[in-house]
Amino acid sequence: MLVQFSFPAGVTSARHSHPHEQIGYVVSGEIDVFMEGLEARRLTPGGSYYVPSSVKHYIKTLTPTVLIDAFTPLREDFLSGNPCR
Repeated sequence: MLVQFSFPAGVTSARHSHPHEQIGYVVSGEIDVFMEGLEARRLTPGGSYYVPSSVKHYIKTLTPTVLIDAFTPLREDFLSGNPCR
């Protein structure tokens, strides 16, 4: 499942985990990615990240940002309109 997110600058997502594997791609903007057990990473356009299943993570946007996230398996919570983040 592919999902596009658009965030203004200064947004910090809730620290969370989910059973889905996630790959993210920064289309535009600049973010810091925080993942349990790893040092924070700053990503700019063209940067990507991988979040394994059940690993706690969150992001902070430094500028207006567009992300494309791929999830497997399908995020049923996104389809029901009740996303966890």
